Amino acid sequence: MKKLLVTPEGNFEIELTAEEIAQREQDAIKYEADRVIIEQKIATELANKQSAIAKLKALGLNEQEVKAIIGLWQ
Repeated sequence: MKKLLVTPEGNFEIELTAEEIAQREQDAIKYEADRVIIEQKIATELANKQSAIAKLKALGLNEQEVKAIIGLWQ
């Protein structure tokens, strides 16, 4: 794997060191783990919102009333 080195003398492609390759691999693993956590949080929030809407409707609120209440917290 190579990286671009920009100097006043010009641009050069040089090979990454073993440490740089290892760091990039660790960064990619961490990025993927963070992405999964964020997607899980979004899915949980959506499920909670849908559950709350269902509970409000079960209490007898109509669609317009539910939308009015939800609008307060958005």
